[in-house]
Amino acid sequence: MTVDLTQILIAVIGGFFSIAGAVFLAWLQAHIKDEAARAAITAAVKNSLGAAQQAAQQGIQYAHPEVTIPGVSPAVAAALGYVLTQEGPSVARLADMTQEKIAGKIEAQLGLVNIATNQAIAASPASATPAPLDPVSTVGENKP
Repeated sequence: MTVDLTQILIAVIGGFFSIAGAVFLAWLQAHIKDEAARAAITAAVKNSLGAAQQAAQQGIQYAHPEVTIPGVSPAVAAALGYVLTQEGPSVARLADMTQEKIAGKIEAQLGLVNIATNQAIAASPASATPAPLDPVSTVGENKP
């Protein structure tokens, strides 16, 4: 399975530049007493950090970094990619939440959906009735 890291890295870069800008501006406030010079340097620093962040984001989008996780199906890979794209910053804040753990949670949810589907099929009047824990059959494989 291959997971796209672009959105996660963009979020990390955004956070880094926000923190770096705040720290530098606090230092600037404490060390430069000339109001006009401080205002000019503050504006220049904010603009430079914005330009640097944009350049870093463009570089990441161009590089399109990916990580391969062995043993994960393409369906789970797509679901994991969605989670990382939508909630990358939240995932990054949780130190113990690895991509493997998220993939395991997705697989568990797929198992629960399979059980519910099999229970619904077992309760139907159709001739092929799988047991609730049987794997879900694909189209054309409705054999008892």
